[in-house]
Amino acid sequence: MKLRDEDVCDRLEILLDIVGEDKFLEISRMYGGTNIYIPKYSSYLRLIRNRDILRKYNGVNILDLANEYSLSVTHIKRILES
Repeated sequence: MKLRDEDVCDRLEILLDIVGEDKFLEISRMYGGTNIYIPKYSSYLRLIRNRDILRKYNGVNILDLANEYSLSVTHIKRILES
């Protein structure tokens, strides 16, 4: 099966370019006709960063983590409490 340019609306052309035709059609089959929310890229980066901070925390290195991630000690403590 081959999609034509006119088959895909302008807003979805970028998605088609990123994932390719096969994956695009699979996404269409699974989610077509529904609204889906895709979180911002920065949200995923924050989740990864926070997981790294939790992994690196050794009980006494809050200041080191704050310096490494350019965050305040208070922010590091909030991440550790979550």
